[in-house]
Amino acid sequence: MNNYKPYSYLYKTTSRPEKLKSCFVVWVPAEKKLTLRPGDPSTVGDTTYIRYSVGNDVSQTSARQEEYEHEFNWDGNPHDVVVNIGTGEGGEGGSSTLASENAELG
Repeated sequence: MNNYKPYSYLYKTTSRPEKLKSCFVVWVPAEKKLTLRPGDPSTVGDTTYIRYSVGNDVSQTSARQEEYEHEFNWDGNPHDVVVNIGTGEGGEGGSSTLASENAELG
């Protein structure tokens, strides 16, 4: 698994209330930590953003896999969920986008 590249799943509940649940795992190098950005998850139009900053943490002595979940209300219309770690690309981050149409019922 590449550092910071989130491996994401999206689940939807179509009963009332309708909800989307974003689940992802990410590989975090030693001496690094992830912090949810203030105000996230945030929704703009038909896209929800879940963004994490990468910071230093010398107490983390080994690389590790971390798991995260976020659940939020949804109106049932087509919706994208963007998970963004760090810069969102390359060695300093990773990103994934999933559409509600492709979400599993859960």
